Amino acid sequence: MFSTKFLRAIFCFIFFIPISYASLAQTNLPDLTLTTEKGINLLSWYCQYDGIKSIAVQRSSDSIFNYATIGYVKNLAKGNQGYIDGHPIPGNNFYRLYIVFSSDITWMSNRVRIFIDSAMLMQKTVLPPNDSLQKMVKDVVKDSNVVKPTPPDPSKINTFTYVRSQFVFTNPFTGHINIELPESFNIQDSYRLKFFDSKSHKIMDIPHLSEREIILDKRNFQKKGMFKFELYKNGSLLESGYVTIY
Repeated sequence: MFSTKFLRAIFCFIFFIPISYASLAQTNLPDLTLTTEKGINLLSWYCQYDGIKSIAVQRSSDSIFNYATIGYVKNLAKGNQGYIDGHPIPGNNFYRLYIVFSSDITWMSNRVRIFIDSAMLMQKTVLPPNDSLQKMVKDVVKDSNVVKPTPPDPSKINTFTYVRSQFVFTNPFTGHINIELPESFNIQDSYRLKFFDSKSHKIMDIPHLSEREIILDKRNFQKKGMFKFELYKNGSLLESGYVTIY
């Protein structure tokens, strides 16, 4: 015969199994879930705390050092939260959260890793900066019972994508702007390049491009965002389009 003490222990074990199983249905802080779809990474978690001042998303190419903040979580309300990184780096991408409470206590989440193939970045749809992509978080992080929500399908982000120019485009590896003029480039021709912000204000004017291939440092734009460009050849508009600074 089983003793009363043994039966009580078995009852407690059975009673607590459903509760423990239910807690696994969602990933609570400090634990993160990381998924990827065609070069778009989605971090997701369940925030069980009130009184959070800020959550910074940090990324590094190694597991411990060189973490840099790539953005902030927009919705800090208790519940499902997430962050979309549409511009990961080739190779290892390590992520963590830097959390600041209203009391100014700080806290780090766990670290998660995903490997992004460089060929995937070259074939990826052209996207705006991460700040703009965060508008879609509420659409992809919906159900607290979904452990690994699916990132947005790049082919369906029509309102956020644009056709990549063959002459002026964002380098997916460095984030700088590549300028590659036509193969028929002649130093006698006059090429001019203008950039405009979202309000059509001219922010940069390069009156004479003297080389066929030029790398324009992204720091010249002084902020992140989508910028329109106009490329002229001998005074006539050759092409117009958009680039992303992230």
